[in-house]
Amino acid sequence: MKGRTKLIACALLLAGAARAEQEMPVVQVVAPADAEWHSYRHAYKAASFFAPYVAKRPLIQAHLQIRPLAPDTPMDGLRIQLQGETTNMDIAVDALGRATLPMLKQAFDEDAVLRLNRRKGHYQFSGRYSIRTREDGVYPLAMLREACEQLISAQRASGYRLRLLGKECKGIKFIFAPGDSGAAVELRREGSAPQRIAAQPGLPFENRSMGPYQVATVRLADWPAQAQVVPLPGLLGIGTLYE
Repeated sequence: MKGRTKLIACALLLAGAARAEQEMPVVQVVAPADAEWHSYRHAYKAASFFAPYVAKRPLIQAHLQIRPLAPDTPMDGLRIQLQGETTNMDIAVDALGRATLPMLKQAFDEDAVLRLNRRKGHYQFSGRYSIRTREDGVYPLAMLREACEQLISAQRASGYRLRLLGKECKGIKFIFAPGDSGAAVELRREGSAPQRIAAQPGLPFENRSMGPYQVATVRLADWPAQAQVVPLPGLLGIGTLYE
């Protein structure tokens, strides 16, 4: 009788285990097991280093940026997860690979990691200066000229003086998605009809770490300071042209 009771108990346990296995929720893996990652503490220190260079230059900004190691590496769908002993949060990444790093002392103390939802060996964590976008979507040319000067001066002051030796602000790059065939900006002047500058495939920023986007370049010397630039919908970011 005891043996029969044991057999019934074992059968019930096995049935319960089978039901539990069937009811097990599906877990979505945020990133591969060997995902690209970066030290949050290192990124925190870098953000703290660059903060003073934009504090007195209100027309520019500094971001953490995900850069591809090969220009044809896709940038769509990038996400960063901040993971530590007690820290677990998602950090948004825009279409240019830029992210705003949250400054969290707790994550710093835990030496948390920034984990990218991509496998190792295809991307790197870096920094990026760019010109701030405006909510009203209107950019006076005089303001863009000042923004370009603020950006190149911040780069020089923060360690890129030799690389920018002899370079001057020559233009502004309005960056759109690679597949945006209608990307363009309008130049508006009082008393004249708007003139459109269509975007062309080109590098979004001054280095070659990223593949081509649609870029509408406005050369500062070609237009009066009173002109206004109005990008068409779909603007992703604003870069600079040095020569």
